[in-house]
Amino acid sequence: MAVVELYSVDRLPSKAAKHIADTEKRTLISRVWPAQEPRPLSQDAPDKVRDLFLEAGRAEAVGAFRLAGVGYRSVVEEICKERGAAGKNLHAMIGDLARLNVLQSVIDGFHEARMLGNDSVHDGLEYSPDEVADVAGLIEEAVLVLYVQPAERQRMAAARLARRTAHKAQAVNASPSTL
Repeated sequence: MAVVELYSVDRLPSKAAKHIADTEKRTLISRVWPAQEPRPLSQDAPDKVRDLFLEAGRAEAVGAFRLAGVGYRSVVEEICKERGAAGKNLHAMIGDLARLNVLQSVIDGFHEARMLGNDSVHDGLEYSPDEVADVAGLIEEAVLVLYVQPAERQRMAAARLARRTAHKAQAVNASPSTL
């Protein structure tokens, strides 16, 4: 697939540089074509979590990485609230997820998202596109573990129950009546 990206090139003075590439700083401005779509999140996630994730993804898609970092942090906060985590701040709420039997890898990923958001909003630190994308990926993995896989298991259990029930009903209807 072809992609057109717009870059800013700043020429840096350097007498020691042997190649022109050594004197350039390239910064991705935006993806021009095709338009970058915001990250989708599974329908199995709660509506508010999906809405916040979509909003953060929109910011990421247009290169507003500090805003995306704050947005992804808010997704984590919403997940903590939805799961019933207790605490006076997000750090404590994430830590409380262990009490709720949340995997340590999910907790670690949530702390990464928290720090990315905090650095973005409080310190004005702009992370690279890859770093922001990595945190979004950590949230996607957490949603998979916390919402998608349990919902898939419930759907499969319901399908097995429906098959079992239909089979038993068919067996009852097929057996000769005893009069």
